[in-house]
Amino acid sequence: MDEHERLWLELVRYYRHSAVGQRCTGIVHNFNTPLQVLSLYCELLQRKDDEEKNKLAKRLTPELQADWEKYYQYRQDKTRQLLDEIRKLQQLAQLIIQQGVHEDERGRQSFDLNAILRDELELYEANRFFKHMVDKRYYFDQDLPPIAGYYIDFSQSFRLLVDNALEAMELVQLRVLTVETAWQERHRIIRIGDTGVGMAPEVQSRLFEPFFTTKDSPERPHAGLGLYMARRLLNPYGGEIKIQSQPGETWVTVVLPLG
Repeated sequence: MDEHERLWLELVRYYRHSAVGQRCTGIVHNFNTPLQVLSLYCELLQRKDDEEKNKLAKRLTPELQADWEKYYQYRQDKTRQLLDEIRKLQQLAQLIIQQGVHEDERGRQSFDLNAILRDELELYEANRFFKHMVDKRYYFDQDLPPIAGYYIDFSQSFRLLVDNALEAMELVQLRVLTVETAWQERHRIIRIGDTGVGMAPEVQSRLFEPFFTTKDSPERPHAGLGLYMARRLLNPYGGEIKIQSQPGETWVTVVLPLG
C-alpha cells in the first residue's frame, strides 16, 4: 500500500471518528437532564427517610427501634453511594461538554497546561484499564506559566502520548503512569513516564517517521502517526519531544519554550 492510500484510509477513519464524536457530544448534552432528575429523586428519598425516622422514633419500642435503625442506615448509605455515582457521571459529562467547546474554538487563547492535563486524565477514568489496572502518579508545578494557542493542539498531543504509554503497559505486570510538569529555565516541561516494555535503540531512531509502528496487527491496527502528529501539532509553539527508553521504563519529555 503506497503512502497516498494510507493517508486516504487515515482521513476516512478520522472523519468516521469525528462523526461518532459529534453524535456522542449530543448524547452527553441530553444525558445531563435525566442525571439531574435522578439526583433530585435521591435527595427527596433522603428527606423522606429523615421524616420517617422522626415520626417513628416516638412510636417504636426500643427493640424495634434498634432493628429499624439498621434498615434506615442501610438505605441512607446506598442512597449516598448512588448520589456519588450520579455526581461522577455529571462531572464527566461536564468535562466532555467543556472539551467540545474548547476544541471548537477557532482563535488562539491562553491556556493553563496543568488544567488541560488534569481534564484529560479525568476523562481517561472512563477507560477500565486505566482506572483499575494502572497506578497513577501526578506532579504538577503550580508556577507553570500559561501558553497561548489552540486547545486541541495540546489536548490531542497529550492524548497521543498517554495512549502510547498505556499501550506499552498492557502486557506487563507493573503498570505505573507518571505525569509531571515543571518550569525550568524559561521552558515548560511535561514528562510522561511508563513502566512498559520499552523500545530498542534502532526503533527509537524511527519513532517520528509517519506510518512507522511496532504495534500494528489485524486485531488492533495502528497507523503509526501518533508521535508524528504530536510533534507536528507542537512544532508551531517551538515544542520539542524527547524520548528515553529501556526495558521497563520509558520517558517522553515535551519542552515548550516561553515564546
